[in-house]
Amino acid sequence: MVHRMQNISLSIIWKWILLLSCFMLYLGSRQEEPVQPVLAAAGMQAAYSIAVFSRSSARKLSALMFAGDLLVQAYLLWMTGGTSSPFLLYSLVSLAMIKLHVRWNWYYIASCAYLSLIPIIFAAADGIEISIYIANSHTYLMLCFLFFIFSLAVHHGVQKITHHIRLMTSIYISRPLPLQSSPSAAVEYVERALKTILKDRPLWLCLNTSNLEPEDQSWIHAYYKNQLMLQSPLNHKTNLSLVSPTGEALDMLVQPLRIRSGRKYGWLLIAAKKGELPLFDQMYTKLILMKFEAYFDMNKQVKEIQYKAVANEREVVAQNIHDGIAQELFFLSIQLFQFKGMLQTKSSEELLSMVSEMEKRVKESHGDIRKLITELKGEKRRFNLNEAIEKMLHRIAGSAGVDLIFENAGWTSKENVEIEETIYHFIEEAANNVIKHAQANKLFVRLEVTSVQWTIVVKDDGVGLKNNGNLEQQGKFGMIGMSNRIKALEGSISVHSDDGRGTRITATIPRERSLTYV
Repeated sequence: MVHRMQNISLSIIWKWILLLSCFMLYLGSRQEEPVQPVLAAAGMQAAYSIAVFSRSSARKLSALMFAGDLLVQAYLLWMTGGTSSPFLLYSLVSLAMIKLHVRWNWYYIASCAYLSLIPIIFAAADGIEISIYIANSHTYLMLCFLFFIFSLAVHHGVQKITHHIRLMTSIYISRPLPLQSSPSAAVEYVERALKTILKDRPLWLCLNTSNLEPEDQSWIHAYYKNQLMLQSPLNHKTNLSLVSPTGEALDMLVQPLRIRSGRKYGWLLIAAKKGELPLFDQMYTKLILMKFEAYFDMNKQVKEIQYKAVANEREVVAQNIHDGIAQELFFLSIQLFQFKGMLQTKSSEELLSMVSEMEKRVKESHGDIRKLITELKGEKRRFNLNEAIEKMLHRIAGSAGVDLIFENAGWTSKENVEIEETIYHFIEEAANNVIKHAQANKLFVRLEVTSVQWTIVVKDDGVGLKNNGNLEQQGKFGMIGMSNRIKALEGSISVHSDDGRGTRITATIPRERSLTYV
């Protein structure tokens, strides 16, 4: 309401300026012409201005006064030269103010009717044929044409501006993503918002984080993600041709996604050719992605806090078990051992057998407790395989000041627990051997999974091995046990090394065919 009154006020001020300007022009060119029509127009405009600015006047009264003003405008034109009147521009500005009272469709109807009736009425009053009168009204026709061109331009501009304001408002006031919502729900929410802005254009938001669960993304998201992982690293927005699941080549606009720290966490794929996406659509897409990035970053921080809280609690529980039950069982085991030694010389075989059985059970319980402590403190049970391995490698390499390069390729929804544990311990053992014996500056680890097998490569730039890395002859590496465990899973392990040129260990483990892979 306030903006409407401001627009009306500005329009009235411009009308007064135009009226005075046209009046001065009229007096300068036609000194003997009567000024009564001009005074009538000024009086009518004054009445209209009072009606608009008076708070007590109703809106209908203002509209009625405006209609009367248009009639006075027609009279003014008739008395000052008809369609060649110097007040023609002033009259068109008055006509344009209809929009302040009606909608666009009624504005066009009223404008067409008013501008069409003016030459018809004037021709009839002068007794001239309408066609001849209109043919001689060149200035009038040109101004009418410019009037409608200007009106259409303003109408189109207002529609565009209103559309963009509504979009920006909807983005700003849209409900925030709830923290700790699943990645799949967040992706679905963002994709729905983007499709609304981009008019249902096909698009996919593909995440590439190590803590994703199988249900966190659909198969088509995983399909496109794997294609992008095989491409050279994308650091900037670019256009690519990707193969759809049906084998078609699709032109895609690919936008790498990064959190505030700069770490990449996925890609946005939009089905669009180069230069096809309008600039405003790109801007709105960026605004929505900024909200998603803020959610992603905040969610990551919340999960880290939760993880630290759980890890601290597990550490406390493990320490309490270690300091309490585990120590008691250990001392009880020692006492039973001493008691059994005393019974061997003084008691019967039956009593000795009972004590031996008690000692055995205490040792088994102590072993189970120690295993529970290890599980509570272990890393591999807290995360999925890739994240557990990456965290473990950073810990090992960081403590020794060795540069780490870790790569993983492919994605699998699940894997046999025994295979996961073997892979984890194999990489852990190999990395520790590099730190202890290789005198290396760099450690490279690659973990790759396909539908057929796992491939693990551990490479360093250290002193290398003699005998090209024969495991049986290089017992200091402690890898023989791991080699046997890999072979028990029908896998294979190979070592290649030249003295002084580093070592490369490659292990392959076949996958179970029943497990899914994308």
